[in-house]
Amino acid sequence: MQKGSDEDAAADAPAAPIKQVTASSDDRRLTGSDPSWRSRHAVAVHIMATVQRSTRQLGALVLGILALFCSQSSADDGGCTSPAQPSADQLQGLIENLPCPQTGRVSFDTSDNLGDSMAALDTIADPAGGYLGVYHTTFHPHSGSGAVDFRISLAQSIDLIHWTLVEVLDPSGASMPTLRPIPGAPGYLLAYEKRIGHGDVVRIRYYGTLDDLLGGRFAAQVDLPRMFSPFNNGTPTILWTRWNHGLRRSVIELGFHYQTATKKGRPGPDREALGLLRGFDRWSARTDPSTDAALDRQGLSGSHGDWRQFRFGGDHWRLYEAQTSYNDFGTWRVVLDSPASDRLYSVTPTMEAQTVSSSFANPIAHEEPAPDGHGQVLVVTMFLFSAQGPGAAGELDYYQPA
Repeated sequence: MQKGSDEDAAADAPAAPIKQVTASSDDRRLTGSDPSWRSRHAVAVHIMATVQRSTRQLGALVLGILALFCSQSSADDGGCTSPAQPSADQLQGLIENLPCPQTGRVSFDTSDNLGDSMAALDTIADPAGGYLGVYHTTFHPHSGSGAVDFRISLAQSIDLIHWTLVEVLDPSGASMPTLRPIPGAPGYLLAYEKRIGHGDVVRIRYYGTLDDLLGGRFAAQVDLPRMFSPFNNGTPTILWTRWNHGLRRSVIELGFHYQTATKKGRPGPDREALGLLRGFDRWSARTDPSTDAALDRQGLSGSHGDWRQFRFGGDHWRLYEAQTSYNDFGTWRVVLDSPASDRLYSVTPTMEAQTVSSSFANPIAHEEPAPDGHGQVLVVTMFLFSAQGPGAAGELDYYQPA
């Protein structure tokens, strides 16, 4: 099911010129009355985080008891991991079998040093040492109004578990970020979901240097027009970049979701798409019906949303989020796409054979240098809409030796 990852592939739709926008143009707050499903996602995330904060002490007690139990397992991995081998079955186990709390390699309901939630956390190695991560946080812009907004921030970490806020990159109407260094150049690309008026688009920014990124100073940005949806595009993933010695000669491939319309013209389930951004001002896109069909065959006929491609064991892999029932936030699931077997493998996060959630989404995986400087680790994050057993609702963040 590996479609769209070939750098020589061309998008079907003709490239359309797009207008560059400034940091302040068309910024809008997301209100609780907005009809789009991503608005309801933000509200659901806020409710889950509020409930979780009220039960955090109980969750800490459960994790402490589990840590004592896990201490009877082997000292190397706490008895909670699978061997890091590049077969689909073993990678599946590596992703879904979480480390024990005693290892210090897992965090539930992850927050930054200010206590702000870190939903959709996406990490990269920091050239200066440690790690950088982008994430979104839900908040109430007006006290007592019931309106919900969300912002994107940048944080640093030395251990992939504890994060310190560096900069708010977009203070309003911004979510689902992904950050990538530009191959062969000192800059960075940030893509995310941006509220413009009554709908969401994919926004992409270019930061010329690491210092510019840390200071929140972008050199250019564009909002990519919706071509298949009158409602929303979102959850972008940057698949590859050909820089060609400059922004105006660059070619960037992105994956994203678009919200369909029902026969009556109402918002329908999300479906997958791919697009090419040429010269940072010409955009072309095509739908990805083969991926949607494969997810449907797994019984995931609700929305098909966030997905990420990553390399592990010398191969490309993908993680997808999808629902069994449209607009039901209790039915989000994650699957692993194997390029070798063309199969989808269900991924269910567990700890010591106990499932930690019945609904989870926004899966992200990357191979990064290990915090202790020895070898590589597989970093995995996802959002837990619900929690059970040793789990806690909110952003799950962990890593496994690779």
